[in-house]
Amino acid sequence: MILVTGATGNVGSELVAQLAAEGVPVRAMTRSPEKAKFPAGVEVVAGDFDKPETLPAALDGVDRVFVVPPGYGPEGPVQERTLVAAAREAGVKHMVKLSTSGVGFDATDPLTSGHRQGEQVIRESGLAWTILRPGTFMVYLYGYADTIGKERTMYVTEGDPVSAMIHPRDIASVAAKVLTTTGHEGQSYTLTGGEALSPQRQGEIVGEALGQEVKVVERTKAETQAEFDRLGWGGPRLEALLELKRQSAAWDWKISDSVEKITGKAPLTLRNWVDENIHIFG
Repeated sequence: MILVTGATGNVGSELVAQLAAEGVPVRAMTRSPEKAKFPAGVEVVAGDFDKPETLPAALDGVDRVFVVPPGYGPEGPVQERTLVAAAREAGVKHMVKLSTSGVGFDATDPLTSGHRQGEQVIRESGLAWTILRPGTFMVYLYGYADTIGKERTMYVTEGDPVSAMIHPRDIASVAAKVLTTTGHEGQSYTLTGGEALSPQRQGEIVGEALGQEVKVVERTKAETQAEFDRLGWGGPRLEALLELKRQSAAWDWKISDSVEKITGKAPLTLRNWVDENIHIFG
């Protein structure tokens, strides 16, 4: 039995669907099972990293776990420590952690630092482990959907990186292989899409899918911050995200072949993702 934590997220939901389609016994953990919708045959269980008493039932009979912590606070990777303790007690054999590419490139932003500490907890668990380190998700474009829909304009920030963006389904496909085949124990994989795209090119791809031009307008960092403040999106988490974006310019363009090597298929393209989600752009 495979337990998928973060089962309603961008990657977890794709992973649950893939495992179910392959007939692999899978259990989806969510804090609100009554609200979740999963394919037929998926076992759904209530579980919360912050409520350790919920984890034994979620882990009962499980031998592999996909680890997606909900986030990192100043106290560090508490969720991973809690999960590892329960997993050892339950007899889990293999843990696969969703991390971030910045760990492999020595990034120091708060989000990457949290994942780095989380990776260490998984590595020191005494269980077999595999680390998946994806770069920027294609779902990042959700942040531009409103202005693209209303103005056919994509407002980016000066210095926004060229990015080898990855489709969450490709991350899930790698996770499915790692969880159901051997030879991945003790490995860390950087995961990217197959092409490095500038913000300008990203806007062009959206425009091509819409059949209309999408203008890409560059803002200063101060202008972007002012817009976030206006929308009420400030705070430490936003600051951490902006710092990650700033640092990622040094590596986010680098393309890894791990997706194709592990799954046997070339990564999905940004046009694939846009076509699937065209409705968000109005």
